[in-house]
Amino acid sequence: MLLTGHRSQSPREDLLRVIRQVRHRWRLKIVLRGVAVMITASIVAFLLSAYGLEYFRFSAPAIITFRVLTYLTLTLLLIWSLLLPLSRRVSDELVALYLEEHEPSLQASVLSALEESGKPDASSRDDMSPALIRRLIEVTVEKCDSIDSGRAVERRSLQRTSGALVGLAATSAMLLLFGPGYLRHGLSAVAFPHRSIETVSPYKIVVAPGNVTIARGTDQVITAELVGFETEKVELYSRSHASVPYEPLMLVTGLKENQYEVMLFDIGEATDYFVQSSGIRSPVYTIEVIDIPFVERLELEYHFPPYTELPPRTIEDGGDIAVLRGTEVRVRAVPTTETLGGRFVINEETILPMDRQPDGSFKTSFTVETSGFYRIDLEDHDGAMITASSQHTIEVLDDQPPVVGFEKPGRDITASSVEEIFVEAKANDDFGVQALELVYAINGSDDKVLELFNNPEDAPYETSAGYTFFLEEFGLEPGDLISYYARARDSATGDKSNVGTSDLYFIQIRPFGKNFLPAESQAGMGGGGGAGAASPDALSQQQREIVSATFNIVRDRSEYSDEEFRENVVFLALAQGKLREEVQTLLGRLNSRVVNVDPAFVEISEILPQAVTSMQRAEETLQTQNAKDALPPEQHALRMLQRAEATYEEVRVAMESQGGGGGGGSGGRQSAAEDLADLFELELDKLQNQYETLQSAQQQLADTKLDETLERLKELARRQEQEA
Repeated sequence: MLLTGHRSQSPREDLLRVIRQVRHRWRLKIVLRGVAVMITASIVAFLLSAYGLEYFRFSAPAIITFRVLTYLTLTLLLIWSLLLPLSRRVSDELVALYLEEHEPSLQASVLSALEESGKPDASSRDDMSPALIRRLIEVTVEKCDSIDSGRAVERRSLQRTSGALVGLAATSAMLLLFGPGYLRHGLSAVAFPHRSIETVSPYKIVVAPGNVTIARGTDQVITAELVGFETEKVELYSRSHASVPYEPLMLVTGLKENQYEVMLFDIGEATDYFVQSSGIRSPVYTIEVIDIPFVERLELEYHFPPYTELPPRTIEDGGDIAVLRGTEVRVRAVPTTETLGGRFVINEETILPMDRQPDGSFKTSFTVETSGFYRIDLEDHDGAMITASSQHTIEVLDDQPPVVGFEKPGRDITASSVEEIFVEAKANDDFGVQALELVYAINGSDDKVLELFNNPEDAPYETSAGYTFFLEEFGLEPGDLISYYARARDSATGDKSNVGTSDLYFIQIRPFGKNFLPAESQAGMGGGGGAGAASPDALSQQQREIVSATFNIVRDRSEYSDEEFRENVVFLALAQGKLREEVQTLLGRLNSRVVNVDPAFVEISEILPQAVTSMQRAEETLQTQNAKDALPPEQHALRMLQRAEATYEEVRVAMESQGGGGGGGSGGRQSAAEDLADLFELELDKLQNQYETLQSAQQQLADTKLDETLERLKELARRQEQEA
């Protein structure tokens, strides 16, 4: 037992020691309970303050109010839950009663022993002997020893209170770490009253130029940057006299994100202003005005690049500049009062001196190469350079390339290998077309360039020229193709010259007899008629769209970001791979069903692998992001597909011409032709459906991604004239 080895000579001292220990545990309970109350109240107070500050957007009055309310509440709770209970004097008798209430086994012995031990010495008493009193106290102390001197009193209550404190601390930490950001900002604003209101608010409006001194009568741009929040409505409030109310003025979106701006014109008096949005308000700033030189009138004279052949243009009341790149701008600034010096500042970096003229004006000139801003500074009476004009913009207008197209034929065509095909290209440009060229390639070979027009001395605004393809000279076969496009160069010289390119068109070589087939022979191969019949040129049609799409993204490379261009090339590689798989499937079925029946079928089975090989090369080239080098194998694959379809067409026509005989010799060949037609129809109907037919609900769910791929391919292959 705790007191056995520490007994004093006086049993009364041992009893008082027990009383003191119980009193300490009583006070410990009060302290723990008070601390728990304080922590709980603090959490609630800070949460309410954070919500309130967020509601009032951390305004200065709100921060001050919640600071006062929070600390006043916590102070009152501290007094009520800790200071008052601890300041109460607890007598030994009350402690004895407290101990006996929680330990009934003591049977009021502690209070009795305490009362008897506190009475006068037994030698002067007649009611009880000293030995009996001493023995009473000793028995009481022994009973207290048996219950560990009262340490079990309120043990569970103390444990619950301690656990509650740990839980509250963990809850507070979780709220601060994972709760909304405004909780942390609210805690910072309330828990650290020594910090300024400006530093604790997460929301603020940064205003430029703030307090500033300008020349009387000049304009001033006010910019406001929103920090910590976003909104669409930002207002500036200004007034020229303290006796008049502030007048609101809406700000417009600036160049940077979350930045707004407004122009105050012709400021003639000192002006107070502030910016407000969504309950957030900036400090009040002052624009002081003094009588110093500033630009009263600004004259601009544009001298355009020589290739435009445009005459000089004078802007008497100048300001913002928007001209072609390479334009020389001559500036004349007229100040309000005489001054000895001036300078022309571009983008806060380039400073050009301005020459003072006899009439007191200032002149300078510069060539526009990049967009930006400019202002004019003048020398004041003290010799310092001060801002003497508003900030004006400089916008570079890039010269657009010529618009190029074809008047004739203006579409893809088919022709026999002995025809003469006339094409007519046209081009127009705002400042003149210097040259017009026709670029063509046969079966995906190297480009050949023909000059249709070249007149650098007198470039017309619009021109057209033609060329005739004598197809017989090229030795072409059915299925071969000629791809061609036109390009034009404007009248600008050197690196400034712009080149415009037309869409890519195709001339497909067809068999001689195709134009003379009966109408019913052209109806398709399904035998049933109607829209469901598949045309044999669907495979080459999709490959033709891949070629056109590749040509378009190469031509329009400057219009795409790096990410957009990469995505388009990856998409074309996927589209080429899907079509290659379609052709491989068709080839496998062809070899297993009809290839041994007729030599013509063998020819088709030999042509299609060449198309697959070229598609594979094109796909691999596209995967390396080299779209330009993918065009030759793409066109070769197109040629092979067209040649296979031309061979198939010849077989079909031959079968139709023999269909009326019904002889046994032709029966097997006729059956093979029908099988071949079924194969084409099987594969091509899939493509037809992918392009045009809405599938059932289950098929739509399965084919949505593929349909989107084909639709995107059509979009990339779309021609400019179709868009126009």
